[in-house]
Amino acid sequence: MLTVKNKRQTVCKICGGETDDLIIKSIAGEFNTYDVFYCGSCGVGITSPVPSNADMKRLYAIGGYREKTGKRFIPFVEKFILFFRHMRKNRIKKYVRTGRILDIGCGRGLFLSVMKDAGWEVAGVEFDEAAASNAASYYGIDVISGEPSTWKFGEASFDVITLNHVLEHIPNPKELIQTCHRLLKAGGLLVVAVPNLDGIQSKAGRKNWFHLDVPYHLYHFTDTGISSLLDAVSFNIVRKRHFDLEYSPFGWLQTLLNISGVEKNMLYEFLKAPRMWKGALVAARKKDLVLTALLIPFYTSLSMMFSLLESFTVMRGGIVEVFALKEQDDTK
Repeated sequence: MLTVKNKRQTVCKICGGETDDLIIKSIAGEFNTYDVFYCGSCGVGITSPVPSNADMKRLYAIGGYREKTGKRFIPFVEKFILFFRHMRKNRIKKYVRTGRILDIGCGRGLFLSVMKDAGWEVAGVEFDEAAASNAASYYGIDVISGEPSTWKFGEASFDVITLNHVLEHIPNPKELIQTCHRLLKAGGLLVVAVPNLDGIQSKAGRKNWFHLDVPYHLYHFTDTGISSLLDAVSFNIVRKRHFDLEYSPFGWLQTLLNISGVEKNMLYEFLKAPRMWKGALVAARKKDLVLTALLIPFYTSLSMMFSLLESFTVMRGGIVEVFALKEQDDTK
């Protein structure tokens, strides 16, 4: 269970209840210093203060969060990302062979491009208008922007909806899950992946946990929290995964480096496309570069071992991915 570090009252925007459980305090981030409160009723952490709308636009602006092409990383890493998107496609095809898929928070549109090439009818949502436009033009797919209330998709019009590490970024997660329920056909599949606040990786890292990522992450889900949210919106959970080759080992690697005193998330920043570094290499301390180079071989092995143990032994991995169905006879 999560340990309460301090007390101060705040309001949970998922269930509306009041909570005073301050579990992580004074995390340095963009524009401010942030705390994470925990709602015991929902099993969800909440970032406080919430960034303003203007700050959110600055956080996700093209050139800062990703390049105009949508790419974020050096070519070597990009090849792995393509491989991971094919793995995601294969996991979905175990439940739905083909049909119409909506990827919410589709980013560059790479996953939808993979699904389109596999014969799926695809559509995407990217909340930043410029990013949505770039994804649509780069891959030739249907991508829209805006809040759920503005989407023009018909009810029960999708066979699959995916939210891959997106729900934690959303100001109103419950509203979005309710929208997914409305847009899915009876028997349709919802796939939601989020970092796990109650995982071993989170416990080890605390405010140095790589996947904490405030203020980009407004909410911090536990396994219980994401399950409760889906249950509340009448989804039937059919599978959970606690290990993901894309997220779990690197989450440990960067977290271990952060704990060791290296400049926070430095390795991750240097894996991005060079034009996104913004002089980070010049500004980096020499001792951080040397220490990172020395620790990576040892920490890489530890990271894979820890990821496997936390995910398959104690079932408290750094992420949780949930596969849930809208019931065939559901008429809500």
